[in-house]
Amino acid sequence: MRGQKGFTLVELLIATSMLALLVAGGLAALTAGTRAAAKVKRYDAMVEHGQLALESMAADLRAAVARGDYRMVALDAQSDGKNSDTIDFIVAGPPHVEQHEEPSGELSEVGYYIDNDPATDAKWLLRREDNTLDDDPVEGGAVTLAGPFVSELDLQFYDGVEWKDGWDEPKTFPAAVWIQLVVEDEDEIENPQIFSTTVPIMAR
Repeated sequence: MRGQKGFTLVELLIATSMLALLVAGGLAALTAGTRAAAKVKRYDAMVEHGQLALESMAADLRAAVARGDYRMVALDAQSDGKNSDTIDFIVAGPPHVEQHEEPSGELSEVGYYIDNDPATDAKWLLRREDNTLDDDPVEGGAVTLAGPFVSELDLQFYDGVEWKDGWDEPKTFPAAVWIQLVVEDEDEIENPQIFSTTVPIMAR
């Protein structure tokens, strides 16, 4: 029909280019949003891991008890230039009730230390628990994951006068234990999260 005009090749090329730019911009915005959401998710996971690990250690320390002459032993150590302290002590578990018997507290050997995840080489905070008390309170038992991506464990001990980096007096308890955990996601190494608390030791 006369009077109707089609698009020229130049106009089609310009329109195609503009559409491609719009699509590319949309994809870039979508990618940036996805990355931001993933970063927030990783951050939230780091915070959760750190808080749960700190709460676990604090709860165990509040339940620390003496067994004979043994109280607590902790080593001030480093691995790959990072704080990797260890601590071992005895805890009183929740009361266990047998049929027609009075409740009795259970005792367990408990220890915390940093080690590598064999699958990823990331650092983990591990918790050792041994329900069979023996002559070696720092060995044996089952090991569970207390804090994924916890790369550092730093402990200090207050003896009533000053803070010490380790505790090598197994026949006495410190007055308090200061705990600091560093959590590093393998994709967020430049943004570690630090968690700390001070736990008074009531069983003196």
